[in-house]
Amino acid sequence: MRLQAPIRLYKSLLAALMLFFSMTLQADGWHQIGEKHIIPSQDTATIKISSDNGDIPYKTVKFHITQGSLKIRSAKVHMSDGQVIDLSVQKLMLPGLETRGFPIPDHGRSIKKIVLYIEAPLDHSSNVVVYGIKADTSEKKS
Repeated sequence: MRLQAPIRLYKSLLAALMLFFSMTLQADGWHQIGEKHIIPSQDTATIKISSDNGDIPYKTVKFHITQGSLKIRSAKVHMSDGQVIDLSVQKLMLPGLETRGFPIPDHGRSIKKIVLYIEAPLDHSSNVVVYGIKADTSEKKS
């Protein structure tokens, strides 16, 4: 019974830090474009891009773990023109951590889905959020 109070405090502090962190991401130009809950025993996870972000080209994406730990080996970004971009991530992600930004070549196309290749979580589920920075398309419309 004595451990419940510190655990609740830890969870509250972690939730507050995650909220603060997500607010700073959007201030830096990062927008949440997708999210996936990964259950134990999965070795791939397909992240659909949310409908309000589906036709927007992005120049950079990164992955943020909000729950559980997860080893991301690689990712495939499926573009609207059919091209697939391979990303080598190779990172063990703990809750609250994120990958570096991965550049996406801008050809005026949007991201349709992202497939993550992972090492399956052993005894817990994980949650991954995808953030992106919009590509500047103002020069291409001339």
